[in-house]
This record gives sequence, structure tokens and C-alpha cells, in this order.
Amino acid sequence: MRRPFFFRAFGAIAYGQDMTTLDNDASRATADATAKAHAIYTPVSLAFYDLAVHGLSNRFAWQCPTSKIIDLYRQRLSANHLEAAVGTGLFLDLAGTAFDRLVLLDINPHCLKVSSRRLRRFEPACQQADLLELLDLDLQLARFSSVALTYVLHCLPGSLAEKLVVVDQLAPFLEPGATLFGATILGKEVEPNLPARSLLSLYNSKGVFNNLDDDLGTLAQSLENRFDRVEIEQCGLVALFTARLRG
Repeated sequence: MRRPFFFRAFGAIAYGQDMTTLDNDASRATADATAKAHAIYTPVSLAFYDLAVHGLSNRFAWQCPTSKIIDLYRQRLSANHLEAAVGTGLFLDLAGTAFDRLVLLDINPHCLKVSSRRLRRFEPACQQADLLELLDLDLQLARFSSVALTYVLHCLPGSLAEKLVVVDQLAPFLEPGATLFGATILGKEVEPNLPARSLLSLYNSKGVFNNLDDDLGTLAQSLENRFDRVEIEQCGLVALFTARLRG
């Protein structure tokens, strides 16, 4: 059985092992976990995604109807928007917003293909990239007025505070006064019903979710440390958040 990183680090210090090796191990572990979470999004699974997630899971397991998230998009979207992790593009499709500039960013090429086809009337630009490595990416783009990060955080590896490094990766692409918004499924200090408990257990055991320790307080504190104004609403197991930079 693989020992936790703490014990491997302690052993490295005791025996003079190069800590760079351990850093590389940790980076590889994060990359592997991220790849595992995204592997489920295949052309076949995406064909059923809207029904399974937006039609059933949101309402009956996460206890937050999809219409609630669509309302968040209608309130927060701008005409100059970056969608960070796109899913099937349903929220953008149904929000009713016209875009001067829309960029879709995702590590999964299948998600980009499905969502760009669905949103082709907006002529979106697509960028395949890992959200945890955006600072290495030259988007060659002006900054955005709004950025959405929806149903992403609960899939990322690590603690919730660690996951929010993704916000730091997105920061260079936010213009003054920009809004970051989105939603994430919480796994701690919530009251899941039987379907939610079953799905949380299954998805976390398979590496699709990594959210059993994700709680509302940590999310709020981490966003407040980075933004001037933060609004968070909990709907069932889902945290709907909006964070704004000073203009």
C-alpha cells in the first residue's frame, strides 16, 4: 500500500532523499487524479449527461434544480465570457445571453466538441487546457468580464482550500470589476438524502468526485481572501457562489 505523502516526506528527510522527487510524485498524483475525474466524460456518457445530471441528480440527489443554476447564469453572465470547464454547454445554451466573445476552456476534448457544437450560434473559441496549469498557457486574449466555474471544484483533487488554486490560475484573465461565479457540490456539513449519500460514496470511490471534506465555510473564506465581494447561497448540497473584483 502506498504511504501518505507526509510519511514519505519524513522518510526522505531521515534518509537524505531528494525532496524534488517527492514533489514530482505529488504532482503526478494530482495529475492522475485529475485525469481520472475527467475520464468519465466520453462521447457516450455525454449523450446522457444532461438527463442524468441536470434532469435527475440535481433535483433528486443534490436537491438543487438545474433551473436554479441557470438563473445564476442569467444574472451573472456578461457578453465577454470565459467558461472554465464546459460540460455539455447546457447552462450557456439556456441562459439567453448574447455574446460578443465566448471562450470555452476544458481539459477534455469531448466536452469541448459537444459544447462548441451546441453553442455554435455564438461562434465560441475553444481552448483545451488543464485548469490547474493555466499560468503556463498563453491564451493571447484580452481579459474577461465574467468567468464561470461550475461543477468543477468537487471534481478536483485535494482539500477545498487547495482546489481553489484554480482561482489563482484564472485571476490573470479577469478584468477589473470582473465577476467569477459558479456552483459546486458539497460533501461536508450537509444533510444528504439517500440518493445523495449513494452517489457521493460511489463517485468519491471511483475518483469522479473528491469532495467529502468540502464545506461551505472553507469555500466562503477562500473566496473572501481573494475577492472584494463574495456572495454564497446554499441550495441543498450545492453552493452557488459569486465573487467580484473591485472595478
